[in-house]
This record gives sequence, structure tokens and C-alpha cells, in this order.
Amino acid sequence: MAKTKKYRLVEARKHLTRAKEQWDQAVVDSWPPVEAAECVTKCFYSYENALVAAATALGVRWTKNHYQKADLARKLFDDNKVKTDVSDLLRDLNDLRKDVSYGEPGKELADTDLEELVSNLETFLGDVDDLITEMED
Repeated sequence: MAKTKKYRLVEARKHLTRAKEQWDQAVVDSWPPVEAAECVTKCFYSYENALVAAATALGVRWTKNHYQKADLARKLFDDNKVKTDVSDLLRDLNDLRKDVSYGEPGKELADTDLEELVSNLETFLGDVDDLITEMED
């Protein structure tokens, strides 16, 4: 049974709200004293939740698999549904998140520009918010 557009948009808003909460936390972690591992992890999940919000609003199926979400990000970009292709970024952040989780944060984490990361995430969140708002109107 197909979900109604109204239901999909309500669910999309829930995912986007969660993504924005994670972004808020990531921003704080990007400030001194910097918590790079926490910032990257929260950005990763925020990007994923924003992507899920876009997919849900559009009625596109998604899975909980991180690699399949990266593929979905590419598809939504290729189909002109989202303005930014975050597929490679999702893969990179997933790898960083795993390194941190397993206690092996390396040079990649140290080289990550956290300010740029949270700024780009904010833009992506705004784009997904615009997409959902357009569909609500």
C-alpha cells in the first residue's frame, strides 16, 4: 500500500529535524575545544538523515545500509532531485566514522576541515528543506 504524500512529507520533516539536531551538535563539536571525531560522526549521520528526508519526501525507497545510501545520494543528484552530490562525501565520512569507532582516527581526521564540513552540511540541509517545502505547497 502506497503511503500518501502528506504522510511522506510528515515523515520527511521528522528525518530533517533529526538531521538539523545532529548538525547543531556537530557545530558545537567543531568549536574549541574541538571534538573532531564527534563532529565528523554527527555530520555523517546528519547527512544521512537529510538524504533519507529527501528520499522519503519523494517517495523513493531507501535502506539502512550506508553504502546503499551513498548510491541513493548519487541517484537523487543524477535525477536532479537534490542540488549537491554527497555520495562520495558519505563514503568518506563513513570511513572516518569507522576509524573513530574502532579507535584508529588517523591523518584523514586531522586533515578534515570541520568548519567547511559543517558549513557544507548546513547548505545541504537548506536544500533538502527547500525540496520538502516545495512539495508541501
